[in-house]
Amino acid sequence: MEADSRPPFRVMLRMEIHPGRRQEFERTWRQVAAGIAREPANRGQTLVRSAEDENVYYVLTDWADELSFRTFELSEAHVENRRRLQPFRSGGEMVVTETVYEVPPAPAASRDEAPTAAAPGDDAAAAPATEPLAFVGLGNMGGGMAHRLLEAGHALTVHNRTAAKAAPLAEAGATVAASLAEAAKGRSVVLLSLADEAAVEEVLFGQVADVLAPGAVVIDTSTVSPAYARECAARLAGRGLRRVEACVVGNPFQAREGKLRVYTSGDEGDIARVGGILDTLGAQVVHLGAPGTAATLKLIFNLLLGAQVASLAEAVAYGVAAGLDRDRLLTSVAESGFSSVVLRFRAELMRKGAYEPAFFRSTLMEKDLRLALGDAAVAGVPLPVLDSVRERFAGVNEAGDGDKDASVLLEHTVHSGRSEAAS
Repeated sequence: MEADSRPPFRVMLRMEIHPGRRQEFERTWRQVAAGIAREPANRGQTLVRSAEDENVYYVLTDWADELSFRTFELSEAHVENRRRLQPFRSGGEMVVTETVYEVPPAPAASRDEAPTAAAPGDDAAAAPATEPLAFVGLGNMGGGMAHRLLEAGHALTVHNRTAAKAAPLAEAGATVAASLAEAAKGRSVVLLSLADEAAVEEVLFGQVADVLAPGAVVIDTSTVSPAYARECAARLAGRGLRRVEACVVGNPFQAREGKLRVYTSGDEGDIARVGGILDTLGAQVVHLGAPGTAATLKLIFNLLLGAQVASLAEAVAYGVAAGLDRDRLLTSVAESGFSSVVLRFRAELMRKGAYEPAFFRSTLMEKDLRLALGDAAVAGVPLPVLDSVRERFAGVNEAGDGDKDASVLLEHTVHSGRSEAAS
């Protein structure tokens, strides 16, 4: 009988441990892991500790398939395991992944052989791993992606409006350009990670497009409206340039580790040309079709994110007003079957009150909700629930908390509830 060739389903758990509890935690984890190892569908577990922070651990657990993991996740054994490990934890997040393929190390003899030149037309010739790139926009996501490209061996020239954000990349080996034109001049590939359409307009069409190499590809990871995405592609084509719409889903940690989900739109030949770059950034790269389709899906994701954050904030505000302990309530929600990766992550930020630095700023949340509502209206689809959510985030911005993480909505919801109760 042949062995099951299906790739395993992998769960990655990032755990922050209270200082001084490492030995107790490691001992308890080994005991818990031994029990999980007896599960028929378990395919192995690994505990690793960060070399940069001794109180940060990563647990990698493989399962035969997602159903096996989800079944275990709802079991009493899993609840007991979480109870045993909880005293050591100060934070963290869980990410579920699925192995697509694994590449084994090359045999020693092969490593010693000289590399052969790529034939004309080969993918390697079209986009070598070390192709010099320009990267503009080094916020949380952009900075993470730029670090990832550097670590993959790309020669990288970077620029950011706030120069201080480029300093860590300079230390990692990037060339910091004094201007946008200097960063993009003569480049055949440039990546953008900008806040909104106004920034894209100013950067791309104001300074970058005129200095790129003929036929250059612009990989735009900025979140813009589908209509503007289509407009950008057409305007660049008119200049003899190409646009790859590469909408990314994930958080800054995943950006740094190359574990984003990347959704692309545009010409398939253009996407193939920069396929190696996209694969470096994402654990999953999915092509959706014509310009604007990836932007539409990204806005849909952010509609769901905004709705979940708003729902969690209202639920917690109600629970606290009814007398529940806030920390216990947030932990219970995060550990329940009603949770999700998004809810667990945001619940932890709410529990800690850790809204700065922001993983996703409230200003960007309101902007994306507004773009989605506008595009849905053009399609003739009213979104009254999500319009209400947008108004909530607009209130957060008007109160001066726009640069804080969207999770800060909880504080405004609680405050609003207290104010109404007192009036």
